[in-house]
Parts: sequence; structure tokens; C-alpha cells
Amino acid sequence: MTSFEVGDFVWAKMTGYPYWPAKVVEPDKDVKKPSKKVEMYFIRFYGTGDFAWTKADLIHKYDENKEKYSLGSKRSGFLDAVKSIEHAVERREKGLPDTSDEEEEESEPESEGSDDQPLAKKAKSEQGSSMETAATPPAKKRRKVAKKSLPTREESTPTTEQRNLTTDSRLSPDTTADADSTTNIVPKDIIPTDKSIGFLGLGIMGVPMALNLVKAGHEVTVWNRSQARCTPLVEAGAKQGTSPADVVQHCDIIFSCVSDANAVRDLVIGNTGVLQGISAGKGYIEMSTVDSDTIKEISEAITMRGGRFLEAPVSGNKKSAEQGKLVILAAGDRSLYMDAYSCFEALGKKTFFLGELGSGGNTKLIVNMLMGSFMASLAEGLSLAEKAGVDQYTLLDVLNLSDIACPLVKTKGAAILEGHFPASFPLKHQQKDMRLSLQMGEELEQPLHVAGAANELYKRTKAIGFGDRDMSCVYRAVNA
Repeated sequence: MTSFEVGDFVWAKMTGYPYWPAKVVEPDKDVKKPSKKVEMYFIRFYGTGDFAWTKADLIHKYDENKEKYSLGSKRSGFLDAVKSIEHAVERREKGLPDTSDEEEEESEPESEGSDDQPLAKKAKSEQGSSMETAATPPAKKRRKVAKKSLPTREESTPTTEQRNLTTDSRLSPDTTADADSTTNIVPKDIIPTDKSIGFLGLGIMGVPMALNLVKAGHEVTVWNRSQARCTPLVEAGAKQGTSPADVVQHCDIIFSCVSDANAVRDLVIGNTGVLQGISAGKGYIEMSTVDSDTIKEISEAITMRGGRFLEAPVSGNKKSAEQGKLVILAAGDRSLYMDAYSCFEALGKKTFFLGELGSGGNTKLIVNMLMGSFMASLAEGLSLAEKAGVDQYTLLDVLNLSDIACPLVKTKGAAILEGHFPASFPLKHQQKDMRLSLQMGEELEQPLHVAGAANELYKRTKAIGFGDRDMSCVYRAVNA
């Protein structure tokens, strides 16, 4: 068996991928070697900077096997990786150091929860021992608008031209008009409310949502635990609050979009929280996906102080948030829904008012339960194809032309085959929603066998260190 030294250029293979351009490197001190009685080397894959312990029999010298493996894939990520290693080889021949490590480090966003942070780098700090299965060799001022009052039902009726862009011409406030379903952002003629808007929580979804409110001409004040996340909003024209209570005191309607029930409670009842600023007439809109008990608890706390409460979880991902194409599922105080109508127009392609409190959250959980179950099934299908010798790319083409073709198959399937999992919708959030759906089913005595099985796959994937990556990373557990 061939032996390797640190610095050797090689071809290395991970399950589900062709041999990939890589280099043998020294393992970081905090990365444990898997307890397997086989010879292994620590490998860095070109193209993303991901790392993994790899068995020696899955590693081959680069130059000796270039002709054999360089045509392993025509995908852009693979071709970029080949270009990177060729550049490194050329530099070494000239006596120059390989700078690809530095370039890839510098290209990573510095903000927490980075969408493009290499998969294995994210995982290794959380669970070093899972590195063999963890690595993936993948491809790779506010416009001033005159303030006007909220449009009446008649004024907001779509014109004939606007109706041509929709699939449902029901008038506001029951739903907003559908935007075109293409990937381009459809311009919206929005009359911003004259009420001041607060936005708490600037995560993957919060940043683009708050930015769309600003772009639509709303007066927005933002706050986030990590203050650096407020910078792009402030640059776009928003104000920055010093605490949740400060934002509530200075705004008429406040939106919240955070990760889970604990974060929701901490934001509302914690030190310098929402309750310390709430007063009669102020509106609080919870857009986080949490259980119905939490929603009721927060609603009672807000209304006891004279505030109005609306739940409005959203269906969509980072891209749809950026494009203002979310589907908003509102329930609760209808007067608050009406007052915030222009905000919902800026955030989504359609808004549903579902009536009693709890209806919005329950609808969102059912949607995400179905999405999560299907995603797990798609991952299993692609894994089965590989083991059966069926070309995965061909299978994906077939699926995209079949009756089950949909954006999830197209985008998540491509992410799986590229091995690139930027967090459009973090897996830990998907697993949380699966858990809450199962909890709802148990309370209502409705068996959820398929969702229960899918949830176990998400739990396993999160346990091996991929909770912060996209939900499509469930493929890692299925294909281990």
C-alpha cells in the first residue's frame, strides 16, 4: 500500500463522490483520529477547504492518477477544485508556497452562522471524532417614501394588470397577491404604513426580511444579540436599538424572528426584554416557529400589558426571504394584522389570515413536517441509487421531469450531489420542527410514523455535527 507524507497532492474519495483533488495535511490539535484499525491520513479537499480522516486505500498520488480521475465529474465545483490543485502544483514547482489554505480562509464570511462556512470545519469543532463521515468534497440608502396611511380594502384591490400576475385574486386582508413564481424579484407597489416598525432577531431569515421592510419605505429599528448583524440594516437606512425593550418603546409594531421557544421567551420576559417596553396599543408579531403553548404564554404576557399579539410564522427559506416571496401564516389580533399589512406585502408573496391564535403555528409545523419527511426520502433515494450503480445525476434529471418535480427536489438534490450545504434552512431548525410536529400528533392522538422515522435521521445528522448546515445535509446520515 502506498504511503503518504504531509504536503502530498493526492486524489481522495468520500462516500457518494468521485475521487477529489486534495492534499495530505497535519490534523488540528482538537481533531481526534477515528478509532479504526486501518491506516488513515488527514486530508484537505480543494475547492472548499473541508477536512476529513480518510482511509489510505481511498487515497492515490495526484500526478500518477491525473488522467484517470480528472474527468470524474463535469460539475463546476469539481472543475474548480482541479484548477485549485493545479495552481498549487504549479506554485510548488516554482518554489512558492501553496496559498490555497489562506485564500479559502479569507473567503469565509465572518458572521456567526455563516452560510458558506466549509462543512467539515464547522463540524470538527463540535465533534472531532465524526470527521471521517463529516467531510464533503463539494463544488463549491433607504429610498425616501412619503408616508401614507394603510390602504383601504377598495384601494388595495389588485388592478387587472396585477391580477394577471396572480393565481388567486382574493382581496386583502385575507391574502396578499401572489408574486410571479420565477426566480426574479417582482417589483411591488407598496404603500408603507406610517407606523414605526421594530425588528428583533437578525439571523439567516431576519436580515433579508428586515432589509425588505426598509427597502419598501418603512421606518425600521432593529436589534440583535450580536450587534454586528445590525450593520447592513443600519447602512440601508434602519435605526439600531440598544435592547429589545428600547426597540419596543420607540416602535408601534414589533416583529420577532428567532430560533426556538427558549429564545422567544428570553426575548420577551428576559432582562431588558419586550415586556419592559410594551404598553397599550403596541403590536407584537411573533414570526418564529414554536409550539402552541409558547405562543399562548407570550400572547398572554403581551396582552396583559395592553399590547396586541399576532403570530405569523413563515414558510420559505433564505432565498425566498431575500426575494420577498415568503408565505406568511398569520393568526390572532386582526386589527394588528391590518395595521401590519404593508409589512406583510414587503415580506411575502402571499399572506393568510387563519383566525384564532395557534392556527398559524400549527399550519407551519404541518408544512415543515411534510417537507422534512420528503427531504429525508429524497436523501434515501439518492443514496440507494449510488449503491445500486444508478447515476445520481441522471436520477435527479428524471425526478425533475416526473410528477414529483418541485423546487425542493431541484435545489436540495443538487446540493446533495455537489456536497455543498449552505444553510438555506438549518438542519437543527428542521429537526426542531419535526419534534414539535410529533409532539402535536401525540397530543391529538394522531400517529405520525413516517415523520417519526424521518425525525430520527435528522437527530442522527445533528448528533454528528451538522446541525448548522442545511437540512439537505440529512444525506450525511443516510449515506454514512
